[in-house]
Amino acid sequence: MVLESVRSSPHLVGASPARGLLALAVGGVLLLASLGFALGLDVGLSLGWIALTLGIAVAAGFAGAGLVPAVGSLWLVGLWWFAFPPLVGSLTGRWAESARYNHPRMVGYGYESARAELLGGIEYGVKYGLLFAVVIGLVGYGAGMISSRLATRASESR
Repeated sequence: MVLESVRSSPHLVGASPARGLLALAVGGVLLLASLGFALGLDVGLSLGWIALTLGIAVAAGFAGAGLVPAVGSLWLVGLWWFAFPPLVGSLTGRWAESARYNHPRMVGYGYESARAELLGGIEYGVKYGLLFAVVIGLVGYGAGMISSRLATRASESR
């Protein structure tokens, strides 16, 4: 009974085609970011990435992909920011050569091993990545949903 009421809410779970497109888009963004990082590009946390994730959330709201899938997708992006660079540094053994393989952090201290850096990145990704996803997801999804309703009403009134 409870599951039926959750599934009947289109803004929590969303429409199936839109959810699939959202997953495909986020997977593509993460694949491009991973390839860019592997090629040496600076693809870390920046204002451009925050704008891109806000755009993903707005598009999810406009398409009706669902708030839970939108927040979950943005959380994956946030987790990538924190965990992927230390993972690459740990796998390549070059984590100590450059701050490029460190996860973004508020305080400028570093870890003493690649494994500790990776575990710290995962911990930050779970904590702050989820916080980032909820805040950006709620704001962006709400803006997309409102703009979709306004566009629908404008087209109906013609």
